[in-house]
Amino acid sequence: MFEFPPVRREAGPEPVDLGAVAPGWQPIVARDLRPVGFRVALRAAEAAAPLAQVLDGVLGGFAGEATSFPHGLVVLAPLDQLPDESLTRWAAPRNVLLEVAQHAIGDAERLKLLFEVQRQGVRLVLRVTDRATIARERLPLFQYLAVDAAQTTAPPRETALLALQPQSRAAVAGAFADGAHAVVGWPLGETAVDATGQLQPMQKAVLELIRLVQSDADGRQLERAFKAEPVLSYMLLTLANSPAFARSTPIASIGQAISLLGYQRLLKWLVLLMVVASKQSKALALVYVAVARGFFMENLAAAAGAKVEVRDECFVVGAFSLLDKITGRTAAELVGDVPLPQTIAAALVEASGPYAPHLRLAQALEAADPEAVDALAAQLQLARADVNRALLQALAATDALQSAV
Repeated sequence: MFEFPPVRREAGPEPVDLGAVAPGWQPIVARDLRPVGFRVALRAAEAAAPLAQVLDGVLGGFAGEATSFPHGLVVLAPLDQLPDESLTRWAAPRNVLLEVAQHAIGDAERLKLLFEVQRQGVRLVLRVTDRATIARERLPLFQYLAVDAAQTTAPPRETALLALQPQSRAAVAGAFADGAHAVVGWPLGETAVDATGQLQPMQKAVLELIRLVQSDADGRQLERAFKAEPVLSYMLLTLANSPAFARSTPIASIGQAISLLGYQRLLKWLVLLMVVASKQSKALALVYVAVARGFFMENLAAAAGAKVEVRDECFVVGAFSLLDKITGRTAAELVGDVPLPQTIAAALVEASGPYAPHLRLAQALEAADPEAVDALAAQLQLARADVNRALLQALAATDALQSAV
């Protein structure tokens, strides 16, 4: 993944509050089907501030107590604000790209402004609506062209191509066949190509461990179950000895590791393992979105002041919400494989219960539907800024996990 140092910023106007934007997001998936970052589409939810302040507000939203700035590609795409003079003093990490609409380069003054922005070190993406009318001499200004996946053709030699919003796996394959460098968005309603409907051996083992944790099994039972799975035992000991747990002496036994994590953290780790057990399949984009949903829903619950148990259950709902598409098993079958709490099962199987609005809010952000986002945020009694911060920190956490596993 990308390793770019932070950019020093000169003192300037304060970034706008996160409540001033209405975002939506989609993963960026490369030709090998591995997610390499994400695109955040931005609409002005309030009176538009200078664009640099809006962008700085978004970039600042990634940082939290448990998150750091993403290392993968981050494309910021203002949909209803044109580049303005404030960008000539704007700086961003090298993995951040600014997307510009095609009609913004028809004006000579704005084109001159974009050359100055690029000279400042900001990398640009051109969102294209009509490729036939783009002057080729302007293409070197842009790192990528972003084109609707339904309209992709062979990219020009000067610039790589991003295919936006493929509606099916066939559209993904067609975009890559046309030479797209990556697709932005993924057909979440389709089951993964290699999903068999049968759980993989590691997935079965993880589900059994989740069942034991959920049933408050004795620590010795858990220890025996881990010892029967050498790979999982190794991963558990690696986690227990990681910098996340500052200890003067190393953890050398499974029992010690279980005691160190505690059942709540162990459950969350097992849920993540259950999802990333499919990491070598063609479901990588689904895995990425599922993990982002889990972190986002957990962050929403935290913003509402919910108890730790509720936050953990929100995380499980989000992380398991695409497991049917990843594995080929229905949500009802998956819930039957492990005795999850009724509140989790209701959200996954029936789209009902207390966590259903959290999941619908995650889906509304993926669809970039600001009206649905505002309605669901109001239902959960959360401010837009809280929702946006929950999303950005979830994306940062997902990026960090993607880099680590």
